[in-house]
Amino acid sequence: MSLSRSIFVGAIAVGAVVAGAGPAVAEQAEPWETRIGDLYGAMAISRSTGAVSYAVNYNSLAAADANAIDECGAYDCQVVVHFRNACGAVAQGADGRVGWAWDTTKGGAERAAIQVLGLSAPPFPDLGSASPRPASTVLSACTSNAG
Repeated sequence: MSLSRSIFVGAIAVGAVVAGAGPAVAEQAEPWETRIGDLYGAMAISRSTGAVSYAVNYNSLAAADANAIDECGAYDCQVVVHFRNACGAVAQGADGRVGWAWDTTKGGAERAAIQVLGLSAPPFPDLGSASPRPASTVLSACTSNAG
């Protein structure tokens, strides 16, 4: 059974999306050699609406990508990370930028996505503290055979 979900994040700064990378990029470099039992996942983002979605446990990369885009639900949804037998995560900084990454574990993917962004401060005027702070995870998901 395949699974897809979507959520909305706060305003995503247009043009300020930061790409993330997983720890073992060479392992998942295309073309991926498909093995029996491989499960694929993908995460998509819409810059116009702030929607972030995922799709996991698909038998092909193309199916995971298509379902993540469908779940995202906006005309400009784009897949930002896909993964095989692993986890993906999207994080958002206080300044609205987003970052993404994949890893073999959910915690690793979340830490990597946060690390891509580093510290950021909210835009002026902010009623809270203007001190730089780490990003927070917006969405993370794993294939059922991750790790």
